[in-house]
Amino acid sequence: MNHNEHPAGHRPGPRPPQQPGPDRRALPVRAGLAVLIVIAVIYLLTSHWLHVLDALPYVLVMGMLGMHLFGHGHGGHGGHGGHGGPGGGSTKDAG
Repeated sequence: MNHNEHPAGHRPGPRPPQQPGPDRRALPVRAGLAVLIVIAVIYLLTSHWLHVLDALPYVLVMGMLGMHLFGHGHGGHGGHGGHGGPGGGSTKDAG
């Protein structure tokens, strides 16, 4: 076999587009936003601790709802339907 021949199923195709690198201009904006969030959390925890405790059950419920609504697009927890794949077979026949 010479270099111009390829085995069946191993033909070179177009390369996937490469992701652009991180935007250096966005780094200070993200760092500033992170600092503001940390300051807000510290302020809430030190000055409004009782209000934070009152809101905690609602925050947890909304967090769970958000994870279930938006988590399935990124893999989810794999519970609904068993999408058979390599190594992801059913456990019914294992025993």
